[in-house]
Amino acid sequence: MDETDKRHDGDDHGEPHGKHRVALDARDWIVRLTSGNVSAAELERFKAWRDQSQQHRRAFERERAFWRQLQALDGKSDGMPPFRPLPGARRAPVGRRAFLIGGGAVAASAAAAIVAMPRLGVWWNADFTTAVGEQARIDLPDGSVATLNTDSAIAVDFTPQLRLVTLLKGEAEFGVRPDASSLFRVAALGGNSDALGTTFAVKALEDVATVTVREGHVRVAGPASPTDIGGLAAGGIDLAANEQTTYGAGEPPLPASAVDIEAVMAWRDGRVIFEGRPFAAAMAELGRYVPERIVLAPGVRPDVPVSAIFSTANALDAVQALAKTQGLVARRVPGVMILVA
Repeated sequence: MDETDKRHDGDDHGEPHGKHRVALDARDWIVRLTSGNVSAAELERFKAWRDQSQQHRRAFERERAFWRQLQALDGKSDGMPPFRPLPGARRAPVGRRAFLIGGGAVAASAAAAIVAMPRLGVWWNADFTTAVGEQARIDLPDGSVATLNTDSAIAVDFTPQLRLVTLLKGEAEFGVRPDASSLFRVAALGGNSDALGTTFAVKALEDVATVTVREGHVRVAGPASPTDIGGLAAGGIDLAANEQTTYGAGEPPLPASAVDIEAVMAWRDGRVIFEGRPFAAAMAELGRYVPERIVLAPGVRPDVPVSAIFSTANALDAVQALAKTQGLVARRVPGVMILVA
């Protein structure tokens, strides 16, 4: 137990240095509770720290409010700092069902109640996740393969008639093993992408889903129930190789369009390719591979087209380089944000 943990209620009137230490501890707990790596033992340590004094409780609430204000500032979905792996480290994806063993379910549900942030909701429902800047190959129960891109999460629910994968957030490519007796479906944002045997990718970001086919054919339909296999939903379209569609949450898909499959799927090779992409959209794409939120300062032109190729392994350098092409500077506050001005 450190010195902070030994403080009592009277600390509210203690030295400024002690209050600062408590604030730093509260900030550290916010990060740890939303990292997706909370153990039962860590949760108990947090509760003991929080319940030690009213000062600790107030400090935690202040830090939580601060991160929510950051959410309003840059428009991100959760307003909390994501888990940042050590440079070069690879965290094996952790399945939800495996996590339920050994008291993990208690820790996760209690942490969700404490912090009440969307990130924890996704983490709790997911079977497999990746951290920011991480990719992972997942062998599915039927022999199909899912490759998760950065900061992504899926849930898997297979039955004899329906092989259902729900993309909770992020992006994933699916190499589907053919099985005429069992439909393979990826559900995302109220729409379904069905394939018997093919290779395709689904991305769900900012309430917009994108479906891209590399090989074979995929039927995209919605809005529809993920488990409805009795008929095709109205407004469905068929995608062939090198075609793509998008749809908003709970909306039908747009007509198919041809795409440069190598550019769209460059992330599979650790690259990001921009061809005439608006500056703001390019920065948002790079932002998926760095732990901080990227915020464009007032006066930055968001619609200037940019073209470039960057490595996802050096995303921070890419952000700085892309800013320089527009005569801008990217200032980083580690763990908080990157301000482009």
